Amino acid sequence: MSTFNNTRRDFLKQSMYFGTAAVAAGPLGKVLAMSSARRGAKMKLGLVTYLWGQDWDLPTLIANCEKAGISGVELRTQHAHGVESTLNARQRRDVKRRFENSAVTLVGLGTNFAFHHTDPAKLRGDIDGAKQYIKLSSDVGGSGVKVKPNDLPKSVSQQQTIEQIGKSLNELGLYGARYGQEIRLEVHGGCSQLPVMKAIMDVADNPNVGVCWNCNSQDLQGQGLEYNFNLVKDRFSDIVHVRELNIGDYPYQELMNLFVAMDYDGWILLEARTKPDDRVKALAEQRQVFEEMVAKAQNAGTAGKSASGVKITEGEKTLRVDINGKLFTEYCFNDVPRPYFYPVIGPTGEPINRHWPMKDINPDEAKDHVHHKSLWFTHGEINGQDFWGEGSNSGKVVHDKFLKVASGQDVGVIQSQNKYVARDGKVICTDTRTHRFYNRKDGQIMDFEITIHASEGKVVMGDTKEGSMAIRLAPTIRLKGKVGKGHIQNSEGHSDGQTWGKRAAWCDYYGPLENQIVGVAIFDHPQNPKHPTWWHVRDYGLFAANPFGQHDFERKEQGVGDITIPAGESLTFKYRFYFHKGDTNQADVAKHYREYAAGK
Repeated sequence: MSTFNNTRRDFLKQSMYFGTAAVAAGPLGKVLAMSSARRGAKMKLGLVTYLWGQDWDLPTLIANCEKAGISGVELRTQHAHGVESTLNARQRRDVKRRFENSAVTLVGLGTNFAFHHTDPAKLRGDIDGAKQYIKLSSDVGGSGVKVKPNDLPKSVSQQQTIEQIGKSLNELGLYGARYGQEIRLEVHGGCSQLPVMKAIMDVADNPNVGVCWNCNSQDLQGQGLEYNFNLVKDRFSDIVHVRELNIGDYPYQELMNLFVAMDYDGWILLEARTKPDDRVKALAEQRQVFEEMVAKAQNAGTAGKSASGVKITEGEKTLRVDINGKLFTEYCFNDVPRPYFYPVIGPTGEPINRHWPMKDINPDEAKDHVHHKSLWFTHGEINGQDFWGEGSNSGKVVHDKFLKVASGQDVGVIQSQNKYVARDGKVICTDTRTHRFYNRKDGQIMDFEITIHASEGKVVMGDTKEGSMAIRLAPTIRLKGKVGKGHIQNSEGHSDGQTWGKRAAWCDYYGPLENQIVGVAIFDHPQNPKHPTWWHVRDYGLFAANPFGQHDFERKEQGVGDITIPAGESLTFKYRFYFHKGDTNQADVAKHYREYAAGK
């Protein structure tokens, strides 16, 4: 016997979801079990009556959704369906009955009530108006009401408005819970920046209040879609608004990948913008696109599960390094002044490096030293030629070829060969770099080994502080600056500003990043020339190990720090980057260095 009740509604829903072929293939319950086992299988496509359904009365709306295989609808206020707060009790029961006797679920009601108003009377009016629609949604069989934030008036502080919106939502969340109605805050208007939405939701902590993702252009700003998605994904409501999935340049497949990965089980509601001649046909086409996107995301997710460990993927200009399915860094090697790693994602999922000059997305970042590109190795004086800066007299480190690119469960490897080309085009020397990326539970670890070859004749690595194994850190981690709250510690007990120019086996730079303390320690291998190295570590976020700049660091005569590599010979330096949570002691930096020195 079927486990489904034999009602018209159930029959229609089964027909819409599975079709006659699935029913013929075997028991429907078996098909259900197979379908729902995959992540994202419970997501459903629905319609917002704006714009495709705005002129359909309720019977026509339901009939057209059934024809197109659309299983849910959000009724936007002031449309032809006529479901408004003015309906009497009998009319409300009739609406509820129409949906119950159809294959279409009434997902909820979409309103324009907003809570940014500086006029207290208008604010109270919108709160009370939203409550009327909460009651209406309950009466007609919906599960929630969509509202808007909706602006940040310049006449008051942004924080004041955020708190006002959040408190209004808490009041509605409490009221809605009495009627079994979710409050769905659409990402909209002047509050469309996702950091603003997160700030609102931090205030609106009632669990009955959720975010309605709205597929705005702002989703792609700042650090991109995935970063913004993650800001609010723990507070998603039961609905998402999308536009036509196959029109425009919004990355809908990437969005579906994210929803499938989190096993989202809500409604993806189509809020169409175009005006097709046959809207029912267009709805059916959108359903097909949606199903194809979900299937693609599910297949990608299945492949991702079997691809744990370190995965290195080659692109045109970069090599992407993922650890257990998450981006760690990208090796930028093509059409650049020198190879570098950007971004570098720290242990909390946030970039630990400065973005500028690769991207100009953080107003708190100082726009100085254009040559400080995230994480890199080079030197300021090689046979008298500057390879540190990017001025008109500077040389370039040019990628030649990859010797090895290998993914692995425990470690991934990038090995490359590079040429040091002077401003006149002459090759000064070459190097071989071996980068190892580890899949470890005790922190993110990257080894950087570089062998400099005197392949073109004798090489003199000059005595200058401008070098060498370096990273430029995020502004909040730096020691000084308008948002700098970081600290520096080295193996010899020096701290903060005392660490510059000092010799030490390791140095650690840590500070707050999105309200969590994170840091990066650089380890100087005991076999390195002139170990323990000097540290060119600045209070503005530059952090570099430099074994050459002795005269700058110790105020000695020029040239005392030179290292000469005879023609045909080579010199190797080894470093480890340990990206960690917490401060130096909490992260056991000293212990990790001892393990590195012992070859672990």
